[in-house]
Amino acid sequence: MRTVSLLTLLIALCAPLLASAGEVVDRIVAVVNRDIILSSEFDDTYSMIKDEALRGTPLGERPAAEAQLKLDVLDGLVANKLMEQAMDSAGMSVTEADVEAAMADVARQNNLTVEKLTAELARQGLGLEEYRSELKKQLRQYKFMNLEIRGRVKIADEDILNYYNQMTADVAADLAWRLQMVLLAFPASATDEDRSRIDAEADSLLAEIAGGKDFGEVARARSDDPAGKASGGEAGVVKANELSPLFASKLEDTPIGTAVRVDTPGGVYLLRVAEEVDRARKPLDAVREQISRVLYDEAMERELQIWTEEERRRAHIEILL
Repeated sequence: MRTVSLLTLLIALCAPLLASAGEVVDRIVAVVNRDIILSSEFDDTYSMIKDEALRGTPLGERPAAEAQLKLDVLDGLVANKLMEQAMDSAGMSVTEADVEAAMADVARQNNLTVEKLTAELARQGLGLEEYRSELKKQLRQYKFMNLEIRGRVKIADEDILNYYNQMTADVAADLAWRLQMVLLAFPASATDEDRSRIDAEADSLLAEIAGGKDFGEVARARSDDPAGKASGGEAGVVKANELSPLFASKLEDTPIGTAVRVDTPGGVYLLRVAEEVDRARKPLDAVREQISRVLYDEAMERELQIWTEEERRRAHIEILL
């Protein structure tokens, strides 16, 4: 069985629900301070999430999983009541302008106009006022989460680095070179004078790079390779066996970070391995935002659980399920 987080349950409780067919006789399944939770609320929420939550559960484990899910759903309903009561006490409200802006945002995210969104809701059996009412509840909850919960969440760079290290700890390394290149090409009908001039220029540029001049600056100013000129000499991430034997042997004998000259019939290349990189692992900067979102969601869930437990200790709660 998949774990159903409290945050997931609260979001589910804000989703619009269609009325159940037939007559339902409600009974009270829980009392939270001055409010009650009815069996219809419980049944609607349980029915909405059970298929996803129980997906993949072995048949023999399903009865226990269903029983646990029912407890989780009831916990979510209690937490929702506690949050509603806290919002009422704080006088938290959502204006019609907030709802209008949210509807416009939903429409924009789905590449629709508000009018087409309204028509789509009607096609799915949702009335506009019903949708606006549910959206208002959701906005109110988000507002509360921003004010009461989100301020407790802090994601440090150290947290992101630790998560990244754990995530990549068991990944086998695939080391390669980040290669930089400058091409000084011989003209199609090069004379001995042309070759001598380019030969001298290559030595001069190599000396400038060795003296500290930026390789990318040299490439942008002088390289005869259009792609390399535009990229500042960046030639991609490659392994030695992906290069010509001449290039590979020169680079293998040259320290990382040092430029080397390679002479070919077509011209002179200045090559430099800027750094050794692991192609099996994405760089931290490439996944930083993704990791931050994961840690943020986990921290929000923890802080919401803490807030809910604090409220539970102060509340009068009776479970009658």
